[in-house]
Amino acid sequence: MRLVTRSLIVAVAIVVVNPATGFAQLNGQNIKGDAGLKSGSQPPPGTYVAVPLYFYTADQIKDREGNQLRTGNLDAAVFGLALNVVTAKKIAGGTYGFLVALPWANNRVQGVNDFDSNPGAGLTDMFLQPINLGWRKPRADFMVAYGLYLPTGRYEDGADNNTGLGMWAQEVLLGTTVFLNETRTLHAATTATFDFQSEKEGSSTKVGNILNLEGGVGADFLGGGLTAGLAYYGTYKLSDDRFDSRVANLLIRGKNQELALGPEVTLAIAARKKVYGFATLRYQWEFAARTTTEGAAWNLSFVFPLKPIQIP
Repeated sequence: MRLVTRSLIVAVAIVVVNPATGFAQLNGQNIKGDAGLKSGSQPPPGTYVAVPLYFYTADQIKDREGNQLRTGNLDAAVFGLALNVVTAKKIAGGTYGFLVALPWANNRVQGVNDFDSNPGAGLTDMFLQPINLGWRKPRADFMVAYGLYLPTGRYEDGADNNTGLGMWAQEVLLGTTVFLNETRTLHAATTATFDFQSEKEGSSTKVGNILNLEGGVGADFLGGGLTAGLAYYGTYKLSDDRFDSRVANLLIRGKNQELALGPEVTLAIAARKKVYGFATLRYQWEFAARTTTEGAAWNLSFVFPLKPIQIP
């Protein structure tokens, strides 16, 4: 209760001193920038094991006008294992697949209150995508999917060592990759995910609905063994956060938004006409932040098919 009282006093002081700098402060479950080039394409049928590594650093908070509100330091990381299975089955003409991800986090970012904090490492919230469908056309790929975030990470309302966000979330995905030439070596992709959150455990606090955009423009080289280009992500809060305190509901204003842009490179791990995996490196600088932190994100991921892919 003392922590809640102090937080409320700080919020009141901010708004009284400068009403234009009140801000919403809660993040959703989606990891920013975890998809980039060809984000709207489903992998070929097979079973894939993925090892994602995500690093985020920020040194400032922006208010709802984009002005610097304060400086400091925030470092966070998410890592783990994921299983992505694409079957040969068809539903409505689309290839059926599913995905399960079990991640760990170090300093999982709840919101701007985590600036200059370090709650430590631990199991964070699990992601389950029971259905994803992919369509492949000569000049475009399409994807739709439905996913769930399960609150498996450590969470207690008001605690300073949470590794999860303490809420369930549903995610709807729509994506496409458009190929700009007949050989499909030039491409532009975008994926939109809509996240809908439940109330946080032990409180009536609720994160607003969120739209995430991820994709990029790139090209394939070396017969598809190397892909490089420019990747982006954008995050937009579609509805206001709801807080436990009625006073906070009245005082805290502004919807989070973020844009980021940077290079991406994917290299096939191949030998003797077989592909054994893929390594992707993506680095994105954030800009145009509103009511949230502004920094940069590293995404490093390794994907290994259980059965090596034969090169034609």
